[in-house]
Amino acid sequence: MHQERVSFYAESIRPIRLEGLLDMPDDADKHDACILCHPHPIGGGCMQVPLLETLARVLSAKGLACLRFNFRGVGGSSGQPSGGAEETEDVEGAFQWLRGRKDLSVERLGLAGWSFGAWVGLNWATSGDACGRIALINPPLVGFDFFHFLDGGEAHLPERALIVGGQRDQFADSDKLEELASRLGAELHILEGADHFLFGREAEVAEIVARYWLVR
Repeated sequence: MHQERVSFYAESIRPIRLEGLLDMPDDADKHDACILCHPHPIGGGCMQVPLLETLARVLSAKGLACLRFNFRGVGGSSGQPSGGAEETEDVEGAFQWLRGRKDLSVERLGLAGWSFGAWVGLNWATSGDACGRIALINPPLVGFDFFHFLDGGEAHLPERALIVGGQRDQFADSDKLEELASRLGAELHILEGADHFLFGREAEVAEIVARYWLVR
């Protein structure tokens, strides 16, 4: 596999240039694409966190093109963080950029988000029909309303949905995880002994996502 440094613009009223990394399989085939969304920048979230790096490495080795990027105001991305109010525009910009690549396919687009990235990613995914596969990793159900996106009967649910939750996650509980999985029609995978930060469990999480996404 090989990596490209890329940049693209958010779908925003004000031009916002975002920096990203595209991890590509080495063969010359046309590859399915996925987007990886990082945790909250207040806690140091960025595209280089170990979990996203591991996801990109594992998924690209299995044939997926993985785009991870810094949300607005993070690292070399311009603009200011909005706490999630406008970061969906960043995801839309990532999707449009991927769609413009002739060597990639977004027909079965995957999106994996960790923590804050799961919240932003689900908001974007349910507002349109572009996302075919989604993985929510330790969604922070304390402090963020994930259920609002599913209300009103207009939400677009991805065809394949996965939730990976830590048994000891400080920002979620099992009842809410089960309710969210039921509402999404998602498979729920609980990691025994894992907390919200998943230190040392990155490869395990990546393999779970890969196994679920790559089943045809």
